Parts: sequence; structure tokens; C-alpha cells
Amino acid sequence: MGKVPNLWGGLMLVAVVSAGCARPSVTEGRDLYQENGCASCHGPEGHGDGRLAGSLAAKPADFRDVSQFKHGTSEDDIAKTLATGIAIVHTMPALKLTHHMLVMPQFNHLTKTQRRSIALYVISLRTQDSQRSVQP
Repeated sequence: MGKVPNLWGGLMLVAVVSAGCARPSVTEGRDLYQENGCASCHGPEGHGDGRLAGSLAAKPADFRDVSQFKHGTSEDDIAKTLATGIAIVHTMPALKLTHHMLVMPQFNHLTKTQRRSIALYVISLRTQDSQRSVQP
């Protein structure tokens, strides 16, 4: 009788290699957008009209308006913004080094690929909306 190959080791190797080669996707970005609370501020379609938008110190960006992207509109720019958050300048020195200086929180708990996926989804919202307005 011949030896049975160790398929488990091969499957583990494939899983590790696949995880390292993960690519950002709009579909994953859509799910992460919902799971991480982006819609609660930016709204389900990214119009800046989420259920918490009215209670925030600064109005959330409407993703259809590229002029509201203060740190860039590319996939890389948006992913970086998700990693670092968006800060405001406080006139109260006591608040300078606290969470109160962030208008948008950091999402640095997400992987780079996850942040890029959300960025692709945000870009797709802008694209989908412009296509809707062109189509009858």
C-alpha cells in the first residue's frame, strides 16, 4: 500500500498564501462599510445623511461631491484617510490631544486590504450615482 499524501499541510499552505494575496473588492467594501458604522454617518448610499449626521459637530462628506474629499479621491487616498481619520483644529488646548480632535475616527483596526475595499466601495457610490443621473 502506498502512502496517503498529507493534504492538510497542502491546504494550509494554500490558505496562508491566499490570505497574503487578498485583493480589495467593492463587495467586501460594501459589507465593511455597513459593519464598521460608516453608513451611520455617511448614509447607506454615501450622501452624508446617516442617522447620526445631524448630531455630529461636522457634517459627514457626501461621496458624490469630490470637493468634499479634503485628502484626495483615489483608492490610496481614501484608504489612508480611513487609517488616519480626519482631525480638526481645536481652539481649546485641553482637547488637542484627545479623541475630540477627530471629526472622523481612525479605522486602523482594519487591514490595509479592508480599508482599500471600503475605498473602492466609496468610489463606486460616486460612480453609481453619476450613472443613475445619466440613465433615464
